[in-house]
Amino acid sequence: MSSPGSETATVNFHISRCKSYLVVAILFLINLLNYMDRSIIAGILDGIQDYFKISDSSAGLLQTVFICSYMILAPLFGYLGDRYNRKVLMFVGILIWCAVTLAGSFVTKSYFWVLVLCRALVGVGEASYSTIAPTIIADLFVDDARTLMISIFYIAIPVGSGLGYILGSGVMKLSGDWHWSMRVTPCVGLVVLILLILFVPNPPRGASEQRTDSPESRTSWLQDVKYLFTK
Repeated sequence: MSSPGSETATVNFHISRCKSYLVVAILFLINLLNYMDRSIIAGILDGIQDYFKISDSSAGLLQTVFICSYMILAPLFGYLGDRYNRKVLMFVGILIWCAVTLAGSFVTKSYFWVLVLCRALVGVGEASYSTIAPTIIADLFVDDARTLMISIFYIAIPVGSGLGYILGSGVMKLSGDWHWSMRVTPCVGLVVLILLILFVPNPPRGASEQRTDSPESRTSWLQDVKYLFTK
């Protein structure tokens, strides 16, 4: 984040309109998977409780640790996204998300705490993606087009949440095992990771306005937090 009134420099960056739409489609798909993964737990919670023989309060930990992890790490990834390669940060985050979600589907009855840990680590991946992806869209479009594209990106929140619940309960009923419900989104996530690598750029900050922040104008993390609290 840069302070108001900071100096800017012009940039030379160009991407076709068709490819910009493709980038939004890929980022939307990943966001959809993110929110599907969040709500899958709700769709299979009865199966998890029966499997681990846990109480309602213990089952509630699965979502609580995720939310806490996500809340703490989102500002950190916002800071990193302002200063380092956003594509790399998203790639690493999504890879962690896919890996720990898939790992959680193999947890045995004696290791409920491992599933809790996996859900906490899912927050790492989702915090990196949901914080950084909208900034890439903002750097590809201007004015009303930017508003429209970001709105489409965020449609994934209600749609993905609903689909995740349906997918989780549906796969559990078909397979007779809640473990399989947690293996769908990470497998698809590995596919969209390839799309991310191939088609999503890392545009300079302010590229859509043909300008970017100068390195000298960058502020520290503490300065960013202080600025946010003044607004």
